[in-house]
Formats: sequence, C-alpha cells, structure tokens
Amino acid sequence: MKLAYFPNAVARNGTAVLDAVLDSAQSFGIRPAEESMDADIAVIWSVLWHGRMASNRTVYEHYRAQGKPVIVLDVGALYRNQTWKLAVNNINAQGYYGHLENLDWDRPRKLGVSQAMNFGTDPSIVIAAQHARSQQVAGLPSVEEWVCWQVGILQQNTDRPIRVRPHPRSPLNVSKLPHNVIVERPEQVENTYDSFNLKFDCHAIVNYNSGPGIQAAIAGVRPIVDYSSLAYPVSIGYADIEQPYTIDRDLWLTQICHTEYTVDELRRGSWINRIAPALESTVVV
Repeated sequence: MKLAYFPNAVARNGTAVLDAVLDSAQSFGIRPAEESMDADIAVIWSVLWHGRMASNRTVYEHYRAQGKPVIVLDVGALYRNQTWKLAVNNINAQGYYGHLENLDWDRPRKLGVSQAMNFGTDPSIVIAAQHARSQQVAGLPSVEEWVCWQVGILQQNTDRPIRVRPHPRSPLNVSKLPHNVIVERPEQVENTYDSFNLKFDCHAIVNYNSGPGIQAAIAGVRPIVDYSSLAYPVSIGYADIEQPYTIDRDLWLTQICHTEYTVDELRRGSWINRIAPALESTVVV
C-alpha cells in the first residue's frame, strides 16, 4: 500500500506531525510516496485551501474523485499545537476518526482534558466565524451572510449583546455585517505560533463546525453549531439559549479525546487501526 504525502504543503508547525505519521506508516508496511498522484491513500495538511496548503485542494479532489481515502491532519482543539487531529476525508464530523467505539475511558485524564462548568460573568454571545476558503464551510454563502443569519436568529431568541469574532486569518467585510454587533479583533497570544485570545467566559458560542464549538463545550459554554460539527451531540438550539446548560458530556468528551493525538502517539501508530475501516484495507498491529 502506498501513501502519498506532500511535504511542501504543510503548515510550518506541522512538519513534525507529518513525519510522525510517515514513520508509523512505514513501520506497518505502508510505503510513503512523495508528491504522488497515483498512490492508494493520500495524507494532506488541513482542508483549508489557502497559503501553503492551497495546492492540497487539487490532491484532495483528485483522490476523492477516484474513491480513494485522504487522511487529513490539522491542529487540535484540545491543546492547540500539542494535540493534532487525524481523520479520513474531512476534519469535522463528516470525517472518519474511529472515535465512537473501542474507547479508552481513561483517555481524557491521560491527555489532561476535563470538562468544566462555565462561571463566566460575560453575558454576551460570541459568533466565532471560520476561514472563507475552508472545505469545512463548502456550500455555505459568504461568511458575512452566515454571520448575518446567526445574528438574526439570535435576536429572535435573546436580547443579549452579540460579539462577532472573525477567523484570525480571514477578515470579515464589516460593512456587510449588522450595525448592532461588536466585531472583535483576534490578537495572537505572545510567544505562540498561531494561538489567539479567544476566551470561553461568555454565555454561548455560535460556530459552524470548527474548533471553538468543541472548546466551548469542554469549557461548559453553550455551543450552537451545525450538525457537521464534532460538538453537535452536546450542542443546544437557539430556543434554548436562556436555559441552563445541563447536557451530559461524559461520553462525548471521551470520544472527542480519541480524535486527537500527541506527536509521540502518532509515531507509535495507534491511529492506524482506529481509522483502518475507512481506508478500505485492514492494517493489523
């Protein structure tokens, strides 16, 4: 079995992650094939077709058109730049993680992840927008239109203040947004590669299907997300925005902790058997 990889289309903080995946793949008899377009499987970094990763769109569409699986790597939501997502064919709930069965119930503790209850004093609702060029929002209108939809629905259900937070690398056209919302400016956390100052001390977070929805649920902040979000099983509806957030998150948290890996775990290769059903081939440890 050959695994195509594309080292020049990886985020600058992702080289060690890709190397760990390739090392473990080789130990299981999977042969890496650099820049190949005729391998059995491809591995790419992210489904964000932008910057260094723009060429990954061609790879993704080429392999998917042939019915071949594409392993997608990305930064994690549990511990950014410490844990990393690995899924087949997408990086949201439409991807395959193999995280719903064969669970290690102690995994949240091993990763140092625990759920909290939100005791923040900020009464506002934050709309966390996503990058306009991400495959995760394919099929949606512009991000600005999506934000306007969310504002309209929220204002039918609550009079809380609304803050709009653009993706750090995808600015919004403020002139297209409602005038009665606050637009934040994401600020990079000092001495980090790409961490930004999103705080989970608000009443609720609205997010389509990316990391902030997951992080909100872990923090005990009400998430309002699309069904394609990994946080959907513990999300609320707009009509419940003023109700206490009491959804049981124990099973969900354990499952989410099986969607991400440390670099050492990736190198050991436990991910291979977990996603093997989606690779249409059995890889036995």
